[in-house]
Formats: sequence, structure tokens, C-alpha cells
Amino acid sequence: MTTRKESRKNGRIKFAEPLKVVMGSIGAEVKYDMSTRNISHTGFFLDFDKPGRFPFTPASIMEIWIELEPGNTIFFNGKMARVVFPGDPQAAETGPGIAVRIVQIDNKNERALFEFIDRRQKEKEAKRDPHSSVA
Repeated sequence: MTTRKESRKNGRIKFAEPLKVVMGSIGAEVKYDMSTRNISHTGFFLDFDKPGRFPFTPASIMEIWIELEPGNTIFFNGKMARVVFPGDPQAAETGPGIAVRIVQIDNKNERALFEFIDRRQKEKEAKRDPHSSVA
């Protein structure tokens, strides 16, 4: 059985093509179209050239929709976890942007996220080792 900590450690997927993200303050009419190339079971990282201009504060609870693939969009509430500015040492690894942590997600959306990440990890592993069998 995999522990939750192990799932997080191994559960980060990076994409060549970005996933569509729509964010807004709870109950607000204004929504922002963004994208991510980095998602995990606990959150995601938004590529953001000028993170100081991010339209939310660290205290903001956001409504977030991520299109994992066509016809598979999940919804949850999130909060800023970390800001990586262009000059920060971590920007060399991630690029500048905003890390967003999932703070509330229902069972159906969480299951869809876990299944998507697990499937993509298996596909990635199969590409690395074409002789392994993927169950």
C-alpha cells in the first residue's frame, strides 16, 4: 500500500503541452485563463513571468477548474503556497510562477485527479522502458 507522502513524492507530472486552468475568487464573476505544465495530487505550479502581478493574494481562496484532458475537467478550491520570482534560485528549476495548493476537493474530483496522474505516470514509465508490462 502506498502512503500519501509517497504518492506526493512520486505523483508530480510535468507536461510538454500545458493544461488549461481557469481561476477566480469564490463567487466572483471575473475568471482568469491560465495554464500549468506541472501538477500533483496536492496542487500545481502556474508558469507566470511576473508573479508579482498575480491577481490573488496569499490569503485568497480560489475556485479552480483544470482541464486534465478533453471532457475531463476537475474543480477544487486552492490557495497560493509559494511564489517563485525570476531571480529566485528555484526559478532555475521551475521557472518563475506560483505554486497553488489544493485546500478543498470533493471525492469525485480527487479520484479523477489521482486516476489521471497515475495513468500518465504509467504511460511515462512505459515510454522509458518499452519492455515493461503495464497492468
